[in-house]
This record gives sequence, structure tokens and C-alpha cells, in this order.
Amino acid sequence: MKRAMFLLGLSSMLVTFPAAAQQGTRIAHQSIEGRPFSPAIQVGKTYWLSGKLGATRQTREMKEGRTAAETHNIMRSFQELLGELGMDLSNVVSATVYLTDIADFSEMNAAYTQYFPREAPARVTVAVAGLVGGAKLEISFIAVED
Repeated sequence: MKRAMFLLGLSSMLVTFPAAAQQGTRIAHQSIEGRPFSPAIQVGKTYWLSGKLGATRQTREMKEGRTAAETHNIMRSFQELLGELGMDLSNVVSATVYLTDIADFSEMNAAYTQYFPREAPARVTVAVAGLVGGAKLEISFIAVED
């Protein structure tokens, strides 16, 4: 019975949250013509930040430390975007990390945690078959204005 009540409560949250997320004006930030996505979409005080890749010509040539280097590239890029939006990494409440090789989890995690020394956001990490441009990982965030 408790399990059924829990599942009923969970399903109602999943149904109502997307509706609540759509209320208010949608604002696309830094939209680039010709690209089928916006780096950030704002609804109210919540920002959905599109995934970022950290692969560069230099990182693709690396034999050691590539995952950490890509993680640092991604995090610096998010710091810049959040700064332009008047926020910083402390505004991030949720992260999704996509890894092409789950064996790279420890290296990614060591670099990632440097950016959240106190309170890290909720996070999901999944292994995927591949990413654009031969990237080793991609990270997306949800942030909330204070």
C-alpha cells in the first residue's frame, strides 16, 4: 500500500512539474542563427542550460588526462555563460553528465568536484555510445536565479 501511494505521488509530481515549468515567458539566451538549440532557455527563475562539449583539437590529441581536460573546458564554458546570465555555479541545482566510457568516471569526477567545493548539485551520470565531434563527455545543467 505504501509503495502504491509513493508511486501515485511520484507520478503526479512528474505530470505537474513539466506543466509548471512551461508557465511564464520562455526566453532563449544567446541563440545562434542556424543552430537548432539555444545555449540557455529561461522560464521564470529557472534556466535549462544545453549540454556542452569540451573536446578541442588539442584534447583529441591527448593520450593522458583527456577526460579531465574536457571537463575543465566544459566547466569554464559554463562559468562564462552563467556569468553572462548574472549567475555562477552556485546557482546550479542539477547536472547530467554523459560519458562515452564509464571507466572515465573517476577522472571526470575529480575535475568536476573542483568546481563545487561545498555544495554540489544533484547529478546523474550515464554512459553513452558516442558524442558529437568525438567528445569524451557532455554536461548539461539546470540553474535557478536567487
